Amino acid sequence: MNTFATATPIGPVEAFWRFRSWTVPVTIVVGVLAGIAALATSGTSTATTTLYLTDPRGTPVFREGSTNPTDLDRFARQRAAFAESVAVRTAVVEEIEAMRAQNPDDAPAAENVEDLEHVIAASATPSSDVRVTCTASDEARALLVCDLVKNSYVRLTIEDTNERAEAAVSAYLADRDRLIADEDVNPGASAIDEIDLKIAEVRSAAALYGSGVEFIDAPEVDEDSRIIPALQFSIAGLLFAAFAAAAIAWFRAGRRPVIADSADATAALRAPLLGEITGPPGAPFDAVTPPGAAYQLLATSLSAVHPEGGVVLAGTALPSVGAAETIARVAAASAREGRRVLVVDGNLRDRTLSKLFGVEQSAGGLTELLAGLTTYEETRRAIGVGGAASLDLVTGGRPIDDPSSLFRSQVARSTLATLRERYDLVLVHVPPLLSVADGSALAGEADGVVLLVDRGTEAHDLDTVRQRLDVLRAPLLGVVFDHRSRDHGR
Repeated sequence: MNTFATATPIGPVEAFWRFRSWTVPVTIVVGVLAGIAALATSGTSTATTTLYLTDPRGTPVFREGSTNPTDLDRFARQRAAFAESVAVRTAVVEEIEAMRAQNPDDAPAAENVEDLEHVIAASATPSSDVRVTCTASDEARALLVCDLVKNSYVRLTIEDTNERAEAAVSAYLADRDRLIADEDVNPGASAIDEIDLKIAEVRSAAALYGSGVEFIDAPEVDEDSRIIPALQFSIAGLLFAAFAAAAIAWFRAGRRPVIADSADATAALRAPLLGEITGPPGAPFDAVTPPGAAYQLLATSLSAVHPEGGVVLAGTALPSVGAAETIARVAAASAREGRRVLVVDGNLRDRTLSKLFGVEQSAGGLTELLAGLTTYEETRRAIGVGGAASLDLVTGGRPIDDPSSLFRSQVARSTLATLRERYDLVLVHVPPLLSVADGSALAGEADGVVLLVDRGTEAHDLDTVRQRLDVLRAPLLGVVFDHRSRDHGR
């Protein structure tokens, strides 16, 4: 029979929470990594300087220019393009290399022309000046590059101005020499003087124009915040990871459905429902305190489905924090009904049951009893459960390496047979049936098994338990369904 069909489907949010043992850590890790990556890569420093240009109109060096007002805008755009040109970037790289050669111990990082294309930007301002911005990952680099761009622009512009002036002067000198050499023409002193005057004007204008910059603002740095991008990327990473994890968890939940109610549990295990635990007990367990109506009903139901008593194993498919207390309360309720009850702490790896009854582990317990090292009378402890009612308890005893082999021994069989004759009910708390083999080793000698099922247990796990009990030929007497959700996400 396919038990998976009995499981109730769940939504992506519930699937995310079901598998929270890995979905929550994965989501947090992705969010943190996204924030760290943003913190390491985001946040920039931008150094800005403004070059206030000299009006070139009327300057002999630039006579090809018009006197229209719009020419200033065009001129400013041309100068901005020059400020971010390959020539300026090459000059910046050369300056940095010279600095590195002069002071190798405290030298700036090497630069190249291609990388500087993404660092340097220049634009014309509304007042027809040039604003240069240099954006880098750190303030020192941005300031250095911006300062070198300014210096290189000034130097290269002066060189360009001088070249233009010398070209104009060379043309005038050529005209002057031609006039002097022409024998047929007597230019007179006035023509040569006029050319000399023009040459002087050009050289004077070039000297006065210089770099074409009236003055330069000192570079200022505006550093972008790294915190805001880191927070933004962290939130984005968390959301992305949460959605992805929920989708994966939902897919896995569809392949591994869970038990959502008692009807699912009884249908999957093909066993009757002995009772349900809908919430935590009103007070911590105390043997002499009434166990509660739900546990009284469990004891009555167990007596009804298995009136002949005998040895009954009680356990879970997977670890559950509430199983030991449920068994302790059912045992106390059964003793209050007048039955002779022995409760055995067979979960040697946990021993919570013995602690609930307030009995410390000692040399005399289940392992010594089954090994033939002590007698039953020496191991049992009488526990009052209110009024004249009492039950007997056998603790786990000393830890051993392989309890399952001890449980399968002939001494174990004869001991269980003896206990079956002395008591109306021998209730043995066994470890989770799918975690260790201890419970399976005892199941073959028991008269029945009671399975405690938590809400959220996977249907596949119950199917495995059912098949295992069928192989062991251990009758499943009934199911106790606990509505308190446990963490079964894997």
